[in-house]
Amino acid sequence: MKKILLISSLYYPHVGGVETMVRELARLYRKEKIEVNVLSKKWPISLFDYEVYEDVDIYRVPSARTDNEFLAIANWIKEHGNNMKPDIIHVIGARRPLPLIALVLRYYWNVPLVLTIAGGDIPDKNDPYPGTVWEESKSTVYPVFEHADIITCVSEDITRDFRHFFPEIKTAVETLYAGIDIEYIDKAPKEKYCDDYIFSLRRLDPTKGIHILIEAFAIITRTYSNLRLVIAGDGSERPYLEELVQKLRLGDNVKFIGTIGLERGISLLKGAKLTVVPSLSEAGGLVNVEAQAAGCPVVATRVGGIPEYVQDGISGLLCRPNDVPDLAKKIMLLLGDKELRGKMIEGGLAHARKFDWEVLGPKYLSLYDSIIEMFKRRELCQDALFQLMWNSL
Repeated sequence: MKKILLISSLYYPHVGGVETMVRELARLYRKEKIEVNVLSKKWPISLFDYEVYEDVDIYRVPSARTDNEFLAIANWIKEHGNNMKPDIIHVIGARRPLPLIALVLRYYWNVPLVLTIAGGDIPDKNDPYPGTVWEESKSTVYPVFEHADIITCVSEDITRDFRHFFPEIKTAVETLYAGIDIEYIDKAPKEKYCDDYIFSLRRLDPTKGIHILIEAFAIITRTYSNLRLVIAGDGSERPYLEELVQKLRLGDNVKFIGTIGLERGISLLKGAKLTVVPSLSEAGGLVNVEAQAAGCPVVATRVGGIPEYVQDGISGLLCRPNDVPDLAKKIMLLLGDKELRGKMIEGGLAHARKFDWEVLGPKYLSLYDSIIEMFKRRELCQDALFQLMWNSL
């Protein structure tokens, strides 16, 4: 295997769990002397069609909805495809339109295709938001479910959901966790935003539960009046959340600092009292293990794949989703019990090591090798069958 094409809906300069996963896989593969290209969506439209980031070629195509827009992308592929042609295609995140483009490339280049299901890609039994995303994407993503060579999911919870919602899909499905770069996290400097603060690194949309955290924080400040809540990230909910802060009279106790890079996020985790992941729906949440690797205690909700990424009572504390009093209780438990906090830090560091790319990376490479080998055998069988039929004519 000499070359891999990673495809994701968004990539650099965007920051998020999927973007981080793509970036760190690319970094790992380069260490293995494997050439990596990334194909992503050109959003906003002001981004360059082509760019090099961390020695990886990034190709961007416009988002597509109509037949003419997909045709334009197909023509673009004919023009630029030879530069990207890999031994295997790996799509991370089942968001339109790129999985369908990946399927076209699979047959255009005659190479195998791996599809990874991440958070919010398919319906969720407990949260309507991913279902809305799925309704928008299903016409272009469902065919990829049927024709991918294998589907991986970043948690057992998503694997169960996939089999529940799509029992008719015959493609092999297995769990393969997202990982973290512990060496990178260890090297990040510590940054203290202020003396005492809770940190939450989240996309600001309803499914991430930041409104629940702010309401819980209003309870916490009755006991910890000097504590600050620092929220990094941006999204459609930010105006509502800022209004909520004013409504609850939290004033300067809550700070919104906008989108930040991965290194600063890790640095702020290292300086925080703890981090909170109050999601209503979550595949697993890389930030959970990034925080544990950074020595930052985690309080998170018991939803989706989070219990696989945070061991309750061992590497962090889990609370009920959408439950303000329970979230406030768990946060104050960590704030007030120094011994428990130390135990969570120690347990978190040990748990995070299981998610290091040095551990998980070889599993991805082994998967690629096995899929490429299976693909070659299948092609040989098809060629032999064709020859047999041809000779019988």
